[in-house]
Amino acid sequence: MFMFRNCAVLLVIGSICCFLFGLLNLRVEVEENACRMTYMFGEPLFAVSLSPFSHENPNLKPILQRVRVEGEAEYPNYGLYYYYEGVRQPLDPLKRRMTGAPVLFVPGNAGSHKQVRSLASVALRKARDSDAGLHLDYYTIDFDEELSALYGGYLERQQRYLKLCIRTILSIYAGRSHRPSIVLIGHSMGGKLAQSVLTDPELGQHINTVLSIAAPLDEPVLNLDAQLEAFYVETDEVLARLRTATVPTSTTNVCESLHQRPPSVQRMASQESSARLDNVLMISTGGGNRDLLVRPGRTGSRFNDLHAMTSAIPRVSLSCDHLSAVWCLQFMQAINRFLFSMAHWRDDRSAVVFGTDKQRNLQSALAHFVKPRRRQQGTARLGLASGSWHEERRLVINKYFANGLKGAYLELIGLQRQERYKKLAIEALNVDDADWLYGCSAEEHNATGVFYCDKATSLMHLVQRLPNEDREPRSIAVLDLHNLRRTYVHWTHLVVRLPPGTRRLGYNLDIYDPRERVTDVRMPRWYTMAKLPVVNETLQGTLHHRLRISEMVDPYQSVRVIVEPLQCLQPEYRVTARLCVPWAAGFERFQTLKSPDQKPQLYANVPTLVPRHYNTTLNPVTLDLYLDPICRYRISYEYSYSSALSRLVLEFYGWLPAHFVCVLLIVLRKQVETFQEVGSFRSLRPYVGYLQYTSLFVVTACRLLKKLIVTSGVLPAPEPLDYSINVSVVIHCAAIGLSLLATLATWLALTLYGNAFYQVALRLTRLSQTTSNVMISIMTHLPISYGVLTIATAMGTCSGVGLLLAFVFYFLMLSNAYKDYLEDFLWQKAANLVRGKRAKAAPAAVKTDDTSSGDEDQDALVPKEGEAEAEADEDEPEPCVGLQNFSFHVTLLLMLLVQLLLNAPASLAWLRSRRHGVVLPDPGLIPSIVVLGSLSLLLQLRAPQKFAGYWLLSVVLYFFAGVVLLYCQAAVYRLNFVLAGAFALLAAHQALWILWRRFA
Repeated sequence: MFMFRNCAVLLVIGSICCFLFGLLNLRVEVEENACRMTYMFGEPLFAVSLSPFSHENPNLKPILQRVRVEGEAEYPNYGLYYYYEGVRQPLDPLKRRMTGAPVLFVPGNAGSHKQVRSLASVALRKARDSDAGLHLDYYTIDFDEELSALYGGYLERQQRYLKLCIRTILSIYAGRSHRPSIVLIGHSMGGKLAQSVLTDPELGQHINTVLSIAAPLDEPVLNLDAQLEAFYVETDEVLARLRTATVPTSTTNVCESLHQRPPSVQRMASQESSARLDNVLMISTGGGNRDLLVRPGRTGSRFNDLHAMTSAIPRVSLSCDHLSAVWCLQFMQAINRFLFSMAHWRDDRSAVVFGTDKQRNLQSALAHFVKPRRRQQGTARLGLASGSWHEERRLVINKYFANGLKGAYLELIGLQRQERYKKLAIEALNVDDADWLYGCSAEEHNATGVFYCDKATSLMHLVQRLPNEDREPRSIAVLDLHNLRRTYVHWTHLVVRLPPGTRRLGYNLDIYDPRERVTDVRMPRWYTMAKLPVVNETLQGTLHHRLRISEMVDPYQSVRVIVEPLQCLQPEYRVTARLCVPWAAGFERFQTLKSPDQKPQLYANVPTLVPRHYNTTLNPVTLDLYLDPICRYRISYEYSYSSALSRLVLEFYGWLPAHFVCVLLIVLRKQVETFQEVGSFRSLRPYVGYLQYTSLFVVTACRLLKKLIVTSGVLPAPEPLDYSINVSVVIHCAAIGLSLLATLATWLALTLYGNAFYQVALRLTRLSQTTSNVMISIMTHLPISYGVLTIATAMGTCSGVGLLLAFVFYFLMLSNAYKDYLEDFLWQKAANLVRGKRAKAAPAAVKTDDTSSGDEDQDALVPKEGEAEAEADEDEPEPCVGLQNFSFHVTLLLMLLVQLLLNAPASLAWLRSRRHGVVLPDPGLIPSIVVLGSLSLLLQLRAPQKFAGYWLLSVVLYFFAGVVLLYCQAAVYRLNFVLAGAFALLAAHQALWILWRRFA
């Protein structure tokens, strides 16, 4: 038992250190911000009035003109705006004929309508440079920067206003076509709002495209209230009936396709209703590793047609944080290039509209957000006169032209090779988008004997453009020679064509045996400390190496891949890595390495949990390394603790409140049946019970109980969180450490800073010191008045205000009680010390009278029966009850603090809505009333009292702790009801036993 206890303590300490280490390394995978700022024509100016306005110099100034929305009187703090620049007079879209294609920007959590500036300004610049005269009309919504990600009560109201805005915009463009359409662009929670509009099928017919930017689409980042969850569930259920869903299966492998085709599609039973919303193109984008608020795995949706990470978008190739995603110039240009590719003039050239052919729009989206897709071209004529022809039969070729070429350079590469050379990797530098790779049947010129191709077929649909930061662009193709020979029997050669120009040009060729360039490895275990080799030394000229990693299933798992140059022909080199996750379409990631110690280093990990019954041995995660052929490399890999722990913290920090409450319930279970002796040192320590590890048993028990619940089907299904138990252990141990820290901080505050908190409370409540002293005295002697006051406050304002008031008064009552108890304790110890010294100084009394008989002495030493009972009562130690049981009340104070924090978003919403007279629902009101009423009853009964029946209470608290881990890790708002149940249980136990004692 001693050995087990030591191991458990070490596990707790080690897990806490792991969590802290991950917290300190949150940015280990974060690259530098490479976004370029978007600039407008002039200083921004925003109009907030409904009437036209003027200013000193309106020329070349970006302006947001408010648009009147029908029914907007119900939304006094919302507004619809139109963006424009470079005109002398203000524009009113309701009074002027609009000819552009409409785009509506929807801001997200705490987002401003002004965030549309970058998107709209880039579109205006592009429109000015457009020869066809295409232009877009950008609108934006002001949601008063509401915290919609934290409080779900905003979402339904924002959704209704968004629908009003869409109908208003559609009415402006109603006369231009039979069915006007609009594009919605949503950032953060705005992307979820834009998606939710499709739950209205009639309005959804007018939505052309929904493009979300770093939006949590299928599940919220933090599920803090029931309304937030209901909004997601309702949207998901309606879209599941009206739209085709894309779900990965156990055989899905998007890495087999060069262009990341979506996985197999699961069709709805009703094809008619499905077709009603399948006409809408839905695109989602994620910011990548720089976005620490919305992780990449949450930005996709099963209802999307396309997903892309900014690091893989052509001409973007960088990671964006959550805020820079709306102003990053490279990304804004990519979005507007896509929008302009969908737009076209009507036949009568009266207005610009978006094309309604979804397949055409989807192909355009693939070209702009995934990679340019080229269909196999027809036969192209080259001929002997098209340039300088050469032929190469070597396996490895590296040719560079530092000063460019005066004429086209064409190289013939023979297809007939030895049987084991099945793969060919070829790259061209600085060729831009020109066709440079062909296949043909070569012929010999009779006069010169030069081999050339008269007709050739382009292979550019097999070429992939790699991000290479600001250096010369790399275009690479990895071809199967056997497959080419079987498909095109008459072909004899490949043709590499380098165009003329003054820039540095070149190409590299590597023909190899794939068995030498593909390495299968298993995900290292977390206890593997060693660095494992992949290739000790590559050959000079190696262009491509593939690493296939099996058993990588959890989002927190991470492998660091080390590509170390051993010898280079030039000081500078570049290696491009492409990571592909077979079950997650659109989550491929690119990274360029320029030095062995660059930050961030190359890490391989997955964005989402592997689907059930998925075989990662047959479909492993693939890491393609496109090497610089000027170097020889050593390639190795190792388990990355810094990356894995940082990802664990980022992915699962939302579980911490549930585990923290679980720890408090387990500690409370021990405290309710343990009563310290009055006057003992142990009674002064409010952290009694927190130095424990028994709550870990609940974690392991819940893992087994979850399987039984799912199998039996009797109880509601627990949350589907099928992650490794290592995650739960680390998070739970972190919660144990947090509980210790919170308890010690509370103890310190009770001891040293009670007066400071008292002054802060006076300022917050705006009460005089005399009034506050009277109120505290009344509440201390008549605590039921405490409950009446706080419940009335909660019902009159909001639950958060009532809980805050209760927390402040409870803290002050506990602080005063602790100070009084500490003062009495010190005086008693001093008195005992003085009394002990006097007793030691006094001489002992010695009896010298021998006249008394032995019988009398013996009778005198035997006490009477009544005196024996009195002495027994005096010898029994007095237990700490009521506010003297500080450890019990500190735990209740922390539980009250958790309840307060859970209701803080609703309280902030109430404070903001008061200015506009908007009434919002309070989802935590009923649990808060239960907590406040139960707490006042506990104080009135001077709980805890030393009663029987605590074993039953202990069992129920164990049950509550299990409920927390089974049902409240993701749905954090359910903790409100568990805490309310725990308070009510304690109050009922104390009240029932007092009644039993009184009437029994």
